[in-house]
Amino acid sequence: MHVLTVHCEYTDLCAYLEGMRQSLLHRLAPGLLVVMWSSGFVGAALAAPVAPSTTTLLWRYVVAAPVMVVIVLALRRRYRWRYVRREVVLGVLGQAGYLYGVFRAVEEGLPAGTAALLASLQPALVAVVLAATGRGGSGLRQTLGLAVGFAGVALAVGPDAVAGTGIAGALWALGGMLSLSAATLLGTLWPAPSAPDGHEHDVLDSLAVQSVVTLVLFAVVAFAAGEAAPPAEPRFWLAVVWLVVLAFAGGYGLYLYVLRTRGPVAVSTWLYLTPAVSAVWAWAMFGEALPLLTIAGFAVSLTGVLLARPSGPRGATPSSGPADDDDRPAPPPRSPGRPASRPARAAR
Repeated sequence: MHVLTVHCEYTDLCAYLEGMRQSLLHRLAPGLLVVMWSSGFVGAALAAPVAPSTTTLLWRYVVAAPVMVVIVLALRRRYRWRYVRREVVLGVLGQAGYLYGVFRAVEEGLPAGTAALLASLQPALVAVVLAATGRGGSGLRQTLGLAVGFAGVALAVGPDAVAGTGIAGALWALGGMLSLSAATLLGTLWPAPSAPDGHEHDVLDSLAVQSVVTLVLFAVVAFAAGEAAPPAEPRFWLAVVWLVVLAFAGGYGLYLYVLRTRGPVAVSTWLYLTPAVSAVWAWAMFGEALPLLTIAGFAVSLTGVLLARPSGPRGATPSSGPADDDDRPAPPPRSPGRPASRPARAAR
């Protein structure tokens, strides 16, 4: 009996620690998302001098997709066609469409600041569409937060936002923004079917399916353009590894996680911070200047993000996932017959 009791307490302790780990991840995920998402601009800058963007995008997925497939096969994941169809659509929009639009915009000569400013229309667009579909409206506080966040982006990118805005580049950037917005909305409005064994699919499943379809699309584009062959430059392969580990696994993985746990408006709004954080990356990696306007813009955008956080009885809306102010693991309740100071069962 004594051995059984010890095992029970140990199991409960493990469950409680797991709850703490999940709570910590929930709290840190938005900030990590901003850092990882911004790292994609660094990877693109690393590869730009030695390879076309189409080549970089192709080999990013040549490396990432097989790794994801091996992992899901090793874990014996199974997918119904309904789930695969959903993830194919989301991958085309959220990865292939968004990345191709942004990279083509830069190739057309659109300044990075302008591209960031156009991409920052996404949170407002997502909020408007959700309100129109009856899946959530923007109150005064959230509307103000969206406006302040956009103003912070404009301040962070500074004069770059109004320079060299060629129509072709601007259209590509807008197309990428609309593509990611569509993926964000569909990921919320289109429920994912359960796995064949009855369990819910997770971020790993989404990344695996989406990476395969994105690889196929970029392969078609790269071969059609005659840009599939990779350069022999070590810098190119450093950029590919950077993009796979940080931008793909970290950026897209956290994007899907925050979308599922906090909702579409929240995940979109956090991306307001990416232009300023990208500037910090560029300063640290390439020695580029870090203007005071960028720092001020980050502070303004962060204020907007905090204002736009979903509010409600528990600090969350139905689509926003766990509440920010109530996501700590509950303390283990008392067990009958035990002193109050000795927790016996963790919250599950």
